[in-house]
Formats: sequence, structure tokens, C-alpha cells
Amino acid sequence: MSEAALAGALAFGAAAFGGMAVRGADRESVLARAGVSPWSLAIRGSLRSRRAFVAALAAGAGFAAAGLPGAAGGPLAAVAARAWLRRRRAAREGELLEEQLGDAVSSVAAGLRAGLSLPQAIRFAADEGEPPLGPRLRGVVDRTAMGIPFDDALATFAGANDGPDVRLIVGVLRLHRRTGGDLPRVLDGLASTLRERRGAAREVRSLTAQARLSGAILGFLPIGFFLFLSVTSREDIAAAYRSRIGATAILAGLLLQGLAFVWIRRLLRVT
Repeated sequence: MSEAALAGALAFGAAAFGGMAVRGADRESVLARAGVSPWSLAIRGSLRSRRAFVAALAAGAGFAAAGLPGAAGGPLAAVAARAWLRRRRAAREGELLEEQLGDAVSSVAAGLRAGLSLPQAIRFAADEGEPPLGPRLRGVVDRTAMGIPFDDALATFAGANDGPDVRLIVGVLRLHRRTGGDLPRVLDGLASTLRERRGAAREVRSLTAQARLSGAILGFLPIGFFLFLSVTSREDIAAAYRSRIGATAILAGLLLQGLAFVWIRRLLRVT
């Protein structure tokens, strides 16, 4: 890559970051006039600066490892890693919520036995529960208090927390409102079923842990080895970046690796 091209790329990057900074300053001034806290503005500015720094660092690391293609792929890899971490965080939160469902159903049954109405029993379970389930159950009661029909509040809860266990609970509560019956006894049986299902899911995950780890290693090992060669034997691997056939082979390999990883994860998914 020539010095003129590199200088042009750096100038373009500087102009882009400058435009982002100007737009960010305009947004901050508007938010400040709207009464947004200066501390909130400072936190948002620091987050933007950190994201820009990570993108620049990833581009620099990619350029050092593989030249211009690496500089273009570095920020993309950083964005993909951030999206993956966000999905992992959401998945962990969903697993924790499902773990709390059995105790929450038992709390609702206990509140009903104490003479509370169903919304009051759900409020009791929300107060007894912990995040993330507690605040979401409290949202059901708050919507009901604002005049939203109870069935609609349950539908909103089920839509925001999509999962087979949540759908089962909402279905049982809706069926009881139409047909009646001994709801505390039904909820006790439902809580026992939910605990058994979570126990079976944990057992299956423990039995498939080795296979999932092997799939992750086999998926990332070729990519890691190729990056290692890009750093240690850059002259030997440079032809793969500079030729059309080499670039096509790299893209095809990455696509096949991604498809294989998704396929293995789907085979080992525990529902």
C-alpha cells in the first residue's frame, strides 16, 4: 500500500470521525436543552469514544496482520464480536428468567391460598422475586392497574419473554380465567413440571458440553491458524490477500466455517 493511499485513508477516517463528533455534539446540545442530565451526556460520550477507539484499534490490528483487507475486516470482526456478546448476555438473562419461573409460580399459588386475587398474587411473586423476572412480573400488574385488560397484559409479558415455559404459564392463567377451578393446586403442579424440565435441560447440557466445546474449537481453529500465519509468515500468505482467487477462497472458507458452526449449534440446541 503506497504512502499516498495510506495518507488518503487516514484523512478519510479523520473526516469521518470528525463528522461523527460534530453530530454527537449537536445531539448532546439538543438533549441538554431538553433537560437530560450532564452525567448521562458524559456517559454517552465516553461510550461513543470507547466504541470509536475499539474500531480504530481493530482496524490497526487488522492492518498489521493482513494489510488493507485486515484493516477493513478488523472493525467488522469487532462489530460481530459485540453482537455475539450481546446475544450471549441476552441468552444468559433468558436462562436465568426460566430458572426463576418455578419459584415464581409457587409464590403465586401461595398468594392465592392466602386470599389474594390473581393480580395481587402476581404482585406478591414480583416482590419476592429477583431480576430479571421480578420487574417483568411487576409490569403485568402495573399494566392491569392502568386499565389494560389482564389477558392483554399477559400477552405482552409472553411476547417480551418468548419461551415454552412462559407460554405454558400464560396459557394456564388464561384457561383458568375462562373455566375456573382450583388454580393454586394447578400452579403447584405446574411449578413441579417447570422444575423437572429445567433439571432435564441442565442434565442434557452437561451431557453435550464436550460436543459443544469440540464444535467451537474445530470452528475457530482454522481461522486462528490462518491469522497466526498472517502474523508470523506474512510474505508467504500475502498472495492469498492480493489475488482474486485467494480472496475468493478466504471468503468461501469463512462462509463454510460459519455455516458449519451454526449447523453444529443447531444440532446441539437444548429446547
